[in-house]
Amino acid sequence: MNKFKRLSPFLGGCAAIAVLALLLVIYTLTKPVPMAGTKSISIEVVYENGVKDHYQITTEAQFLLEALNSVPNFQIDGTTTEELGLMVTTINGKRADYQKDGAYWALLCDGEPCSYGVSRQAIKDGELYTFQYTLSSEENKKS
Repeated sequence: MNKFKRLSPFLGGCAAIAVLALLLVIYTLTKPVPMAGTKSISIEVVYENGVKDHYQITTEAQFLLEALNSVPNFQIDGTTTEELGLMVTTINGKRADYQKDGAYWALLCDGEPCSYGVSRQAIKDGELYTFQYTLSSEENKKS
């Protein structure tokens, strides 16, 4: 019985290392892979009232934020952290304030939620990126 008590921390450490290795492999296989070269992408902004702005751009950028920064008359702002990149709060002067009313800018790629934020979202030729003004499900229930 005493032998098992001494092995327990060792086995726990081995299990933790195995889990970390597995997570690293999963991240490596699923991380965004930027596409080199010129790409033509579409950007759509859907505001709270349903009005839409549409931008068609050709870019050499590999990530979405880099491409957006080159679009004339397109303004994007928010808070930046090292871990997550830019957390979008304002697009073209329209603010989505989660603290105030549960609103946020959802980022979609070809109609599906993006796996990454605007700073780390790799772009590919022909894709449509949509910023959708969205109310959280809690706020929708209150309405």
